[in-house]
Amino acid sequence: MHETTPNNSSGLGTPSVLATLRALTPNRQLRFSEALRIAELQANRLLELRGVSEAAVPNEVVTALPRITVEYEVDMPVSGASCWDTACRTWVISLNALEADTRHRFSLLHEYKHIIDHTRSEPIHTGSARQTANEQAEQVADYFAGCALMPKRLVKRAWGQGLQRPRDLADLFDVSPLAMQVRLSQLGLTEPLRRCLPPPRTATRRTITPPHRRSYHRQLAPIWPIPVPAVEARS
Repeated sequence: MHETTPNNSSGLGTPSVLATLRALTPNRQLRFSEALRIAELQANRLLELRGVSEAAVPNEVVTALPRITVEYEVDMPVSGASCWDTACRTWVISLNALEADTRHRFSLLHEYKHIIDHTRSEPIHTGSARQTANEQAEQVADYFAGCALMPKRLVKRAWGQGLQRPRDLADLFDVSPLAMQVRLSQLGLTEPLRRCLPPPRTATRRTITPPHRRSYHRQLAPIWPIPVPAVEARS
């Protein structure tokens, strides 16, 4: 059954935040490097539209948007999930209540990226010999979350002002030290992290999605850290 999605405009002729961010993605498949650059563009535009110019970025950049409901669940096999509830006509983002607040913040933005990419006429990601299209989608959602919570301009400003220990920066931006280390590596402010296997995934179970919901689930990206887009590496 075809599922309808919410009206993408708010007010008289004024595009909603979600519609504005969706419009930044070309209606075609993207190279992985393109998808990463667009994810950062969308993250920066989200903060601009929500009037955020200082750290730490508040959860309200997403939670205060219309037709967004955030739920915390104890019995979740993943960090987060998102779906469109046709009965309530709202996007539902579910977060694992047993995880830390910093993980909640990252998962919240990760899931919002999946919402942005929903209802495409064709898949955005092409996949590669090393990654499936779904794996690329997870990495791009992780990258979007990092760009939104740790904007390049704000991180570099803090670094230039002498705040250079990852843990201190993590406290300022209200993220985990690991997330900050990865972001610093992406921005070229620290030595690149060694590529290694991600932590073992917890056993997952098959869940039944109600017929009026379509879900996305947040899992750890299979390659970590996420490669730096070429445009960012030159900055």
